[in-house]
Amino acid sequence: MSKKHLCLAILALSIAISFAATARAEKRVALLVGNNAYENIPRLQTAVNDARAVGTALRKLGFSVISVENQSRRAMSEAMLAFDKAIEPGDTALFFFAGHGFEIQGQNYLLPTDIPEVREGQEELIRDSAIPAGRIIDRLQGRGARTVVLVLDACRNNPFERPGGRGLKGSGGLAAMTPAEGVFIMFSAGAKQTALDRLSSTERASNSVFTRNLIRRLGEPDLTLVQIAKRLQIEVRQLAASVGRDQTPAYYDQVVGEIVLNSSGRPTPAAPPPPQTAALLSDVDKRATEAVPAPPADPLTAELDALAAAKSWSELRGHLTTVRPTARDAHWASLAEQAAIGELTPLATSPHPFHDRLAALEHYATTFPILNDNPKFLALRTSIGLSAFGDCLEQAYGTILVDCRRRLESFVRTTPKSAGTVRVDLARDAARLVGRKLNRSAAAPFFAIAIEAPPEANAAVCTDPDLTDAVIAALGRPPDWDEAKAAGALTEACWNTLGTAVVAQVARETGESYYLGNACPILLQRDALTGLRAARCREIKSR
Repeated sequence: MSKKHLCLAILALSIAISFAATARAEKRVALLVGNNAYENIPRLQTAVNDARAVGTALRKLGFSVISVENQSRRAMSEAMLAFDKAIEPGDTALFFFAGHGFEIQGQNYLLPTDIPEVREGQEELIRDSAIPAGRIIDRLQGRGARTVVLVLDACRNNPFERPGGRGLKGSGGLAAMTPAEGVFIMFSAGAKQTALDRLSSTERASNSVFTRNLIRRLGEPDLTLVQIAKRLQIEVRQLAASVGRDQTPAYYDQVVGEIVLNSSGRPTPAAPPPPQTAALLSDVDKRATEAVPAPPADPLTAELDALAAAKSWSELRGHLTTVRPTARDAHWASLAEQAAIGELTPLATSPHPFHDRLAALEHYATTFPILNDNPKFLALRTSIGLSAFGDCLEQAYGTILVDCRRRLESFVRTTPKSAGTVRVDLARDAARLVGRKLNRSAAAPFFAIAIEAPPEANAAVCTDPDLTDAVIAALGRPPDWDEAKAAGALTEACWNTLGTAVVAQVARETGESYYLGNACPILLQRDALTGLRAARCREIKSR
């Protein structure tokens, strides 16, 4: 072979190897860890579901997924070994962890479920028993991964705090990280911030505040990792602010170029952030803002955008109503959402009078009907409403207290039925509120509203831990009272979970009680009684 032919052969071989490496680089591998069941520190509620949900989203994007749950230190190490073996040079490797994390002297540690209880002066126990976050990155890069993505929903409260100050001191949250080239890191909260599992103790969401937004953004095509992070900063910040908390996800980007996990295959020109984020960009890190929108051609639109950028929410609200109905497009709707969120959010923790808070909500709901199908507005409405009615029930008395309860029921019923689980969750939260502030029987009508929803939305109502006490108490009210009527409907709808308790209460009743008058017809129709109980109910029913 001549020297010229030899050089051409070597060149061809080099090109072939290059193409082969490029093809192999397309392989995507992910390890997802969700830890709820901690043995010695506080357990979590959503971490396992978070890992499952992210795993489902990544599989749709072509990832080979390894998903593990409630991992001890040894089990996490074995999962990492399996992850190591799955990674080849040029791959994209994504690691997701939902669980407890802890920071010691600027180093972040991910806690397995068998982490010991640690007290002040015992920091080395954490170092020996936990997984260093930085070590995970080193291992993945050591395997030759071209791109490493680390997502940590682990910025929760200090799990080692103990009453009396004897626990290990720490602010909660994780320390900022400086990644190597080729690494993208995302935290569910900013450095030293703590992340919310749920917006409240009564919320029934399956995923954390961060993860529920992450999986939605992963499903949106053609977003870069930076764009996903920026949108999460705004969305999570808004939700946390609705309950008076401060949580802004952080990200650290050392990836050269742009990484798109969910590509549609179409070229995507640079575009400005969505209109609904414009007024909030000044509150988050501006360094990664993707583009600056061109000035709108319409002078009115320019004026509206200027008011949004200046956070002049009440003025923006007034100007939005002057826009012709035929010109109220998606941009107008997003500005209405901004105005509502911006102006109403402070009311969630406001000392303003009860009536003023409700009037502000009602004004937005009637002035901008499009908001009644907006999840963010409905979530904020729920938060403000429950806070306001809680104050009313706490402070009112006599006829004012009765009016407060009546208005709460109207507030729940006017929530659009199309809101699905939002309406159901609001009704259940309202039931617990009146059950605690007034009496248990008062909760029954609110549970009855929840059970009216379609089966796919009301599945959790019949297993609500407060339902049985509410129904038993309400069946003891006069039969023409709303409480008694609601309790009868709930007994029928939730018979599988309520039947045993309703039957057992018959033996505790004396005389001709309201309870027997309300419960006996239902029990006899279901043939749920035998012996003396059945005879007693038949006698009462015959009178």
